[in-house]
Amino acid sequence: MITYDVAIVGGGLSGILAARTMMKQGLSVVVIDKSKSVGGRMATRRLDGGRADHGAQFFTVRSREFQSHVDDWIQNGWVESWFGDKYARYKGIEGMNQLVKNLSGDLPLKLNFQVQHISKRNSEYVLVCEDREEITAKAILLTPPAPQAEKLLNQSECSVSKEALDTLRNLKFSPAIVALVTLTKNAHTGLPESGHQDTLLSKGLERIVDSYRKGISHERIVSIYATPELSKKLYEESDGTINDELIKLATPFIPVRDIVSYQIKKWRYAQAENVYMSPFLSVSDEENILVAGDAFLYEDDQSGRTRIESAARSGLAAAKEMIGRRYNASS
Repeated sequence: MITYDVAIVGGGLSGILAARTMMKQGLSVVVIDKSKSVGGRMATRRLDGGRADHGAQFFTVRSREFQSHVDDWIQNGWVESWFGDKYARYKGIEGMNQLVKNLSGDLPLKLNFQVQHISKRNSEYVLVCEDREEITAKAILLTPPAPQAEKLLNQSECSVSKEALDTLRNLKFSPAIVALVTLTKNAHTGLPESGHQDTLLSKGLERIVDSYRKGISHERIVSIYATPELSKKLYEESDGTINDELIKLATPFIPVRDIVSYQIKKWRYAQAENVYMSPFLSVSDEENILVAGDAFLYEDDQSGRTRIESAARSGLAAAKEMIGRRYNASS
């Protein structure tokens, strides 16, 4: 059985960038994700011959560190500026998920593997999934949302400090609900030229995005985002009830007569309600386990909230820490 230097749990942007950084420095890594694809909340759905982003729609850049990565992505033809004045909103040219897939191309991936338990075997960690398959590593980087990371640590054989547990418990997340509505191609949505609207919306709506005008779909698929408050209220309702409510609220922009089909997407942990002002968390002095993700911010992050950039910088910071620990242990 292979023993990796670091096992990264979570195939979102934070985990993928961390894995790339560590692998470039000679560490053996594996990225583990419970889904059939990487990307996390940078998610793109293909339906009715088109595609639509239904997690993050764009990202902004406020740091030189992240800008250097984005410049490379632009050069590779993976992202481009979409709209925005003070801070450009960057979009994935083929959807947000494709960006993460491009970044993960050379990485060892273990998909459809939901870690249920972490145990210790001598000086190594053993990550076990529900069918008892195992992955062994010398260190672990956890990048799922804090509530999921806390749950995994609580049901594992790891020494976790009270401070670390309190930190994870205090990171609360709001859900998100998105309706993906396919319209006839000639339908007039009333949205701006960019296809993105996040002002002058009915109470309960956060944003509406036309993927056709965004330039990522040949079909007109509109993503309708409920606010965190409405998402909490509707989360357990049926898809039909949710769709009816969101379509009613979006009526000023969505011509009901032109609706062809719909799908409902739910994110239980979409947006952190509060953040931790450090780019990663060490679970204890006894364990070689770090936790990272978009809720872990540098102190100089002026936005003070979760963003794609905060996820990226958190993963990069955790990778640097892991690299330092690896080579300090070898010296």
